[in-house]
Amino acid sequence: MHRTRPAGAIIALITVLALMAAACSGGRDEGGTNTTGPGGTAGGGEGGFSIDLANCESYQPTQGVTEDSITFGSSFPQSGLYSAFAKISVGYEAYFRYLNETQGGVAGKKIKVITRNDEYLPDRTLANTQELVQKEGVFGMFNVVGTPNNLAIRDELADQCVPNLFVATGSPRWGEVESYPWLIGSIPSYATEAAIFADYLKKNKPTAKVAVLYQNDDFGESYLTAFRAAIEGSEIEVVKTATYNTTDPEPRDQITTLAASGADTALLAATALKCPQSLNLIRESSWNPLIYISATCTSSTVVGLAQPGANDGVLSSIYLKDPSDPQWDDDPAMQQFRQFGAQYGISAEDLENGIVGYGWTMGALLAETLRRSPEITRQAVMETAYSLKDVQVGLLLPGVTINTDGAKDPFPIEQMQIGRYNGKYWELVGELTSLEGKSGQFTK
Repeated sequence: MHRTRPAGAIIALITVLALMAAACSGGRDEGGTNTTGPGGTAGGGEGGFSIDLANCESYQPTQGVTEDSITFGSSFPQSGLYSAFAKISVGYEAYFRYLNETQGGVAGKKIKVITRNDEYLPDRTLANTQELVQKEGVFGMFNVVGTPNNLAIRDELADQCVPNLFVATGSPRWGEVESYPWLIGSIPSYATEAAIFADYLKKNKPTAKVAVLYQNDDFGESYLTAFRAAIEGSEIEVVKTATYNTTDPEPRDQITTLAASGADTALLAATALKCPQSLNLIRESSWNPLIYISATCTSSTVVGLAQPGANDGVLSSIYLKDPSDPQWDDDPAMQQFRQFGAQYGISAEDLENGIVGYGWTMGALLAETLRRSPEITRQAVMETAYSLKDVQVGLLLPGVTINTDGAKDPFPIEQMQIGRYNGKYWELVGELTSLEGKSGQFTK
C-alpha cells in the first residue's frame, strides 16, 4: 500500500529540493583549478592515496580524539527558510546513537557530532567551522550542507589539514582533489547523473532530438555541459535549450519555445516546483516527448504535484531506496533503518522521508570509513576516505557501491539506475549503469 505524507512534510521536502539546486549555484572560482592547492599535493601510487603534510599549518593529527570518543562538527541551516536541511542530521544522529549503544562506536570510540546553525549563509558557515575546529577541538567536519558553504571553508580547512568529510552537495567541484585533498563529496555529481541519462538514450533512443530546460546557474549548467560531453560521437542531438531563473513564477514561455523545436526528448535540469510546473506545461502544450527530470525532483511528494497524467512515464536517476516506496518493505537494510531508526529517535513521519534516509546512509558511511582506517588520525582517515573499495552501506540501491581512488577517481557514487514514475512511485528500469572512474570527463 502506497504511503502518503502530511502536508507539513511535503512543504519541508519541497524546500529541501529547491535548496539542493541553490547548493550548486555560487562560489565559482574564476580562473580555473589550481594544480597545487593550499592543502598540499595529493597523489596516488602503488602504496595507495597519500596526502602531503608539508604545507599544513600546525597539523594536529588526533585533535578531537579521546580514549573512548571521536568528535566531529557540522554546520547547516537549523532555522529560517532553509531549516528543512536539518532533517539530514536526524538520520545520521540516530545512526550514531544506534552504533554507539549497540556496538560501542568504532574501535571502542563513540562517534559524536557537534552541530551549528548557519542559516545557509556561507559567512556563518565559516565562523561556525572556525569555532568548532579552534574552540571545540573537533577532529573534522562532516556532511556540511551547500556548495557555497563548503567553498567558504575549504581553503581554511586545507591550510590546517582538517578533514571535511562527505559534504552534502553534488557539485562537480568536489573532484578537485589535487588542490583540495581534505574535502570529499557524498552524493553523485549532477554531471554523473546527466551522463547516466545520455547512456540510457544511447541504448534506447540513439537518434534522440533533445530539448533542454535548465536553471540559469551552476546547477542547471552542470547538467547541460555534462550531457553534451556524454553524447559526443553519438547521433543524439541537443536541438534547443532554454533557461529560467529561480525567481520566475513558471517556465511557460520556455516550454512553449522548446515544444516548437521538434524535439522528441526533454531534459529538465530543474528542481522543486519547476519540475511539476514543467510537466504540467508540457502536457498542456500537447508536446509528447520522452521526459527526464533531475534526481532532485524524484520524491513522490514533488513529482506527484503534477496534474494527473502529466507525470506518467517520466524518467530520472536513482541511487537510494526511497523509504516511502513499498517495494522496499521487506528489504533488510530498510527494515534495519525503520526498526533502529524508530528506536533511536526518528519519528514515524521522518521514517518516510528520503532526506532522513540519506542522513542515515551518510552516518553509516562515516562509520565504515573510520572502521577501515589503519589509525584514527586526520591524515589516515582522509586517505582512507579517498581509498574506499566496494562499500555498500545504509539505503544504497542494490549494486550501488562506494569506490574512491584519490585524484584518479574522487567521486564516491558513480552508479545510478533509471527509474520510471508510475503515478505512485519509481519503477526501476533496465540495469544499473556505472560510470565508475569516468565521472571526471563530464565535469569540464
